[in-house]
Amino acid sequence: MRREPAFFEHTLRSKRFNRAFSRRALLRSLGAGAAVAPFLPLLNSHAAPGDFEPRLLLLFSANGTIHENWVPTGTTDDFELSPILAPLAPYKDQLIVVDGLTKTGSGPGDSHQRGIGMLWSGNELLSGTQFPTGDNNSSCGWGGGITIDQAIANDVGTETAYKSLEFGVRTGGADVLARQSYAGSNQPIAPEDNPALMFERLFGGLDVDDSALLKRKAERKSVIDVVRGDLDRLRGKYSADDQLKVEAHLEAIRAIEVRNELAVPTCEVPQLDLAFDPQATENYPEVSRRQIDLLVMAFACELTRVASLQWSRAASNLRLPWTGVEDAHHELSHRGDSDQSMIDKITTINTWYAGEVAYLLERLASVPEGDGTMLDNTIVVWGNELARGNSHGGDPIPFVIAGGGAGVMQPGRFLRYDNASHHRLLVSLAHAMGVDSIQSFGNTDPSTGPLSGLLA
Repeated sequence: MRREPAFFEHTLRSKRFNRAFSRRALLRSLGAGAAVAPFLPLLNSHAAPGDFEPRLLLLFSANGTIHENWVPTGTTDDFELSPILAPLAPYKDQLIVVDGLTKTGSGPGDSHQRGIGMLWSGNELLSGTQFPTGDNNSSCGWGGGITIDQAIANDVGTETAYKSLEFGVRTGGADVLARQSYAGSNQPIAPEDNPALMFERLFGGLDVDDSALLKRKAERKSVIDVVRGDLDRLRGKYSADDQLKVEAHLEAIRAIEVRNELAVPTCEVPQLDLAFDPQATENYPEVSRRQIDLLVMAFACELTRVASLQWSRAASNLRLPWTGVEDAHHELSHRGDSDQSMIDKITTINTWYAGEVAYLLERLASVPEGDGTMLDNTIVVWGNELARGNSHGGDPIPFVIAGGGAGVMQPGRFLRYDNASHHRLLVSLAHAMGVDSIQSFGNTDPSTGPLSGLLA
């Protein structure tokens, strides 16, 4: 008997429920197979906004920003986006730009190591000898505590196939500069940099060796073919509008399948040949878009409510020639403020990342949910390890929040704070996701409670 892909087996076992209805009961009532379960959110077209649980997505990019070219101008409710944030203009009414937060704490590690290690955890790095810092031959260990995404996932992730998903774009090796998420002290979580392997994990099967992976891809039907039969049998049991959404969703999955297709050699022992190197510099923009597409698909299929996307790594020395900047990012960011070329180029690099965030928001906004879109029910937070690359400081750390969080956020604002701790933002995210038991977070700030004025 042919086995369904493990993704669908996991989906059925995971007992996922939405407050609006029971997926299992709806499957029975419609006479549908387990494979169609991920498409049921699309059939909930008449749900009210309150019927959707909020999702959380953390984004990371490196080496600080140029504050004067990042910060908006104007007032809380009447502001103009900066040159760096200009690509986000179509979604201005879905943004909360947060200025004036400071990241406190010292401890082991250099500024870049502490920057990424403390960004979402508020915890100092552990002492250790694993990772040299370059500062007087000192060294540090992994992060010293759980990150806010994982603390939230432990609470809200019990009814989804995955508690959380960690996406990466050329994040590099296994070191403290390459990890933004931690399950706990000394427990880094590695992001997946390869879109093909992430697709296989989400929609295809188990962790297997390369030859088995190729064999299954050569023999099994497409993910689309697995579910199309059930969906065809359901025609007439859902509305014409729902049918259009399902067909659009099928086409989106098909497009991802085609882009991530693996070559299957003949006449020799199969070897994994992606025909696409996710580590090649020239492929960096394409990997970013593929990972965004997969991430949005994972949210749409309700595989998780918590995810992260990490572009490169702290102290990233990546070159981004497609932006017109040939210099290595980290080296460039160290130049003094009197170097106008540095100002212009770092502005260009950060503007490119803003464009990737804009693409993400576009994809989230393209998925209908109730009377709104997936963006209305998601909280996206874009952060950085540093305030400014050449000062290596943590004041002010740039944060951009997008989405409505199923009504818990009040977007369309520019909020200024007077050196408020970024720990308060982390607590706010927990409360926005319904985890009110978290009143403090991390070990470098004694204060408690959420950030004033942020949540609706």
